[in-house]
Amino acid sequence: MNCYKAYPTSRNDIRKFIRQLKKKVGLENELYFPILLFVENILPILIPGFQFEVVPVSEMGNKHGETYPTKNLIRIREDVYLRAAAGEGRDRLTIAHEIGHLFMHEDDCIALCRLAPTEKLKPFEDPEWQANAFGGELLASSYLIKGMNIYEISEKCGVSISAAEIQLRSLR
Repeated sequence: MNCYKAYPTSRNDIRKFIRQLKKKVGLENELYFPILLFVENILPILIPGFQFEVVPVSEMGNKHGETYPTKNLIRIREDVYLRAAAGEGRDRLTIAHEIGHLFMHEDDCIALCRLAPTEKLKPFEDPEWQANAFGGELLASSYLIKGMNIYEISEKCGVSISAAEIQLRSLR
């Protein structure tokens, strides 16, 4: 089985990074993270040469988003972008997930590997798990959601019930 393996990164490390990032841009106390404002207006300031492209469905096919960290490029399928703009939690998380790849997964920290048949990739070494954890923490930060239930998290943070559930579970 071939897989991609990233440098090990814990959920706590991701949480610390997100908190510093949000503080740096003055959004550390915002329950509803303005994902499109961030990707369109703030990332170009933080990352020189950053590019964000909204791509027609006909060109992207089944891919909802893709990130090229060495090119400082995120591409999002047009229908995903439009739903994110309308506040759809799943699509907001897709964009946050791609931002996670941008910050965490340059070419030199990802390796194509072959695991032994009985071996499983550890979650903290899986770039997709890392990007999901990053996206969840960006949109529903653990330090802001303590004491809330999944419905409050979903409504106030603009994430799906499923994402709210995952974030809440990660606090335990």
